[in-house]
Amino acid sequence: MVDEHEFFESGGRPESVNVANEQNDLSVKMKNIRDEMMATIALMIHDPHKHGHEIDGLRRDIIRLATAMMEHGVRLEVPKKERTAEDVVKEAAGELGSMYGAKGVVAGLSFINRVRENITTNREELVIYEDETGGLYYIDEDGSEIDCDEDGNPTEGDEDND
Repeated sequence: MVDEHEFFESGGRPESVNVANEQNDLSVKMKNIRDEMMATIALMIHDPHKHGHEIDGLRRDIIRLATAMMEHGVRLEVPKKERTAEDVVKEAAGELGSMYGAKGVVAGLSFINRVRENITTNREELVIYEDETGGLYYIDEDGSEIDCDEDGNPTEGDEDND
């Protein structure tokens, strides 16, 4: 420790001190968002019927978390799993549920099950043929040969597929 005499002899200037602004620190931001999310979840656990609308706040907190991470140079990876039509329908049902409450969720889940059932029952077996050049095709209802890929999807530029 410096006594008063030495302090004034040095010109009266205190030692330089680096003070970090902790509010801009990524870990502090992430911990604050975590605490807010945990408080929201605690409310939902306490009374899910009263605080069910808080899911929208959790979604906003996830976006805030991603934003804070990107602001600090953290690269976020694109999910490896490709989104399917079923994923889109589930997300839409969830959105409707958040807008209309529990009855909306029930209606959304019922809708998802009906769509899934229709897709699996109404899909006809598609036979794919290979010609002598290695090209793939299938025969449609009119008897026309339609060029396609290995999954039966018509290829681009097929004149017969208009």
